[in-house]
Amino acid sequence: MFVDQQNYFKLLNKTFMNVKNLEFLKEGLKYLGFGDKMNADLESKIKEQPTEFKLSLVGEFNKDNIKDRVNYTLDFKKSDQTDMYFLNRYQAALKNDDPTQEKTQTFYITKNSGITAKEAYNLLSGRAVNKDLNNKEGQPYNAWLQLDFQEKDKNDNYKVKQYHQGYGYDLEMVMSKYPIKEQLNGDEKSKLIKSLEKGNLVQVTFAREGGEDKMFIAANPQYKSLDLYNAKLEKQFQGIEKKEKPAEDKSQEKKETQKHDVDDEEGETKKGKKSSKRKGVGI
Repeated sequence: MFVDQQNYFKLLNKTFMNVKNLEFLKEGLKYLGFGDKMNADLESKIKEQPTEFKLSLVGEFNKDNIKDRVNYTLDFKKSDQTDMYFLNRYQAALKNDDPTQEKTQTFYITKNSGITAKEAYNLLSGRAVNKDLNNKEGQPYNAWLQLDFQEKDKNDNYKVKQYHQGYGYDLEMVMSKYPIKEQLNGDEKSKLIKSLEKGNLVQVTFAREGGEDKMFIAANPQYKSLDLYNAKLEKQFQGIEKKEKPAEDKSQEKKETQKHDVDDEEGETKKGKKSSKRKGVGI
């Protein structure tokens, strides 16, 4: 009888741990932007108790009339010490009508934190993402991340370029050089900055003499600028910036040049600005 009680409590404890583990993984999937579409498959796999397993999902992202598709493959592995499962990494493959233009990258996850599904899409699209990270010693730091499509590492991943705070890219200051109507409103400006930091291609209104133009913008930390696109998503290079009023004893400064992209916000957990973001990890 005593042995049966022991087995019963062991089974009860294991069931409880599996439920807690399942909820933990579901929370991670939600935060990472994968939603709840894989929850049923996730629960089924955990009940089977394999050493490791994979789950797949196709994400679609719309840019104006253009639809991009990303195939995600998530790798789950059982702990060597316990029956707990963890999402350690996922592979994102950006599909294109031209197969030679398809791009694939593996992103690593630690304790449900890392590059989100939408951020992975933005990085594979060539845009930069701002993240709070930790170095090898566990010290936090902030940086803009961008994939280098000209070079790969030993794992066949694109190398990641990082632009730290000391690099001097001030997104808010850069935005002030452009006649972006949305930055005149505090709340709209805050939402715009957060969206750009996620690597989104964002539609804004450029105020001009005699009218307004719809433009798309994206952060460009490498050149300390914005990438600009017109309403047809054609890249713009000159004559877009807001003119500064010239001083009386100085000639008018030349206009600067910049460029960029846009996307809608995903259903991620929204936090405050940089200091209150969820921590990221190496990608």
